[in-house]
Amino acid sequence: MDEYVGIPTSHPQSYHSFMFKHLFQHVDIPPNQIHLPSLENYSEYDNMIAKYGGIELFLCGVGSDGHIAFNEPGSSLASKTRVKTLTNDTIVANARFFDGNIDAVPKSAVTVGVKTVMDAREVILIADGRGKAEAVRQAVEGNISHVWTVTALQMHPKFIMAVDEVATEELRVKTVKVSLSI
Repeated sequence: MDEYVGIPTSHPQSYHSFMFKHLFQHVDIPPNQIHLPSLENYSEYDNMIAKYGGIELFLCGVGSDGHIAFNEPGSSLASKTRVKTLTNDTIVANARFFDGNIDAVPKSAVTVGVKTVMDAREVILIADGRGKAEAVRQAVEGNISHVWTVTALQMHPKFIMAVDEVATEELRVKTVKVSLSI
């Protein structure tokens, strides 16, 4: 769904490396059927997705500020794949992947857009921990806004959230407890 700009795809913290380490080396998929966004292909990425029939399932997390992929606060809800400047909050949060060195974190990334996500046939969002509680609240109870890009998912016809209990602590309506027994 995204890739840092300015580090090679072989870098241990690149999205490419992550996907190969945690998924692609464990499944039987021909390399020519793996299509990840990059600085080289981002302008044609949405066309390539359409050419292959669209995204069946978009699986993602959410940032503590409510961003999905690297669609930072203020991103257009009609956005497509593009290069995006990362916010200071995202850079600080991602420093943990770069030995705590904020200066080592890339300042921009290629990201699929909010519309790219919304065009997927199904979306599953995973959020865990207290740090995601406000983003979960906004996703469920907030007004749809480009400030919290996760709120766009309220309009998706097949959207599922998988959250742990502490990530629900900011929800005002406590019906979430009903789902715990399911």
